[in-house]
Amino acid sequence: MSARVLHPTRGSSLMEAVVAAGLLATVLTAILPLVTASVSGTAALRGDLMAAHLARQRLAHLQALTHVRTPAGVLIDQMSRLDDASPFGVGGPGLTASGLGPLQASAPLWVDWLDAHGAWQGGGTVPPARARYRRRWAILASGQDTCVRLWVEVVPLGPSVGHRTSLAGGIQCPWGATP
Repeated sequence: MSARVLHPTRGSSLMEAVVAAGLLATVLTAILPLVTASVSGTAALRGDLMAAHLARQRLAHLQALTHVRTPAGVLIDQMSRLDDASPFGVGGPGLTASGLGPLQASAPLWVDWLDAHGAWQGGGTVPPARARYRRRWAILASGQDTCVRLWVEVVPLGPSVGHRTSLAGGIQCPWGATP
């Protein structure tokens, strides 16, 4: 009979497996906080970008309202309602100057509420249950030149949606023939 010689270099031992598992656990423990921070940062950034988009969207709605100079004078929309499901409803203030009040406190006809995807949820001063953003706007008369200043503010309603208030603003002057 011949004796078999065992080769200790073949295969892996239990000690090698334990060391490998320990190294893997250490690496995963170091990476996990980075992944968590990345996911939460991405969610907050998405919310901030949505708020900025919603502010620019309302500014575009305001800029689309009639504001034209004719030989007879300046025509300005004073009837459109923007706090409704339809972006251009009837029965609102249009481009009537509001002062800064609607930006400082929610005022009917100057605020609406949107969900996490930007879908309209309601108007008025009380947020609906599914609302994740509050959008307020104001129109300021700029004096004798018949231009108006437009201001929009969008605020996330919870830390899970975003962190920052988004603002949009512009000046709108009447277009058309000069008197």
